[in-house]
Amino acid sequence: MTAIILTGIVILVPSYLDENRSSTLITYVKSSASSACSYLNSGVTADSQPYSILNPVIEKSNYTSRNFMVSSISSSESGDTITINIQVRYSGKVDLDNDNIAKAIQDFLVRDLLDHTNARMEGKTIYYGGKKVLINVNVVGA
Repeated sequence: MTAIILTGIVILVPSYLDENRSSTLITYVKSSASSACSYLNSGVTADSQPYSILNPVIEKSNYTSRNFMVSSISSSESGDTITINIQVRYSGKVDLDNDNIAKAIQDFLVRDLLDHTNARMEGKTIYYGGKKVLINVNVVGA
């Protein structure tokens, strides 16, 4: 009887841990994206990492809140790759194109993930829990 229970645990626990790891990653990235938006809306620059990555966006928005917000987040998992797609919206005028704003937010997310989780970077690829992580950011002005 004990052998059957232990076999069940060995079979079920790894898949549960993988699912939990992916959920934790997605939740962390969503929280980090919200932090990036809050920082951008402050209209105040700081020299601390990873926030300083976003300073050019604040400067190009004339230090004015543009109501940045995470409007959607989705994820998918295929094999050993987790893809997270984030859409950020803002209003008003920023003297940067949306691709440059998206790149700044993406760089912020990557730096924050590397600094505060057990994610690691190999070359230009992020790994978390043994899986490759792709973070895509799309920015849309209203």
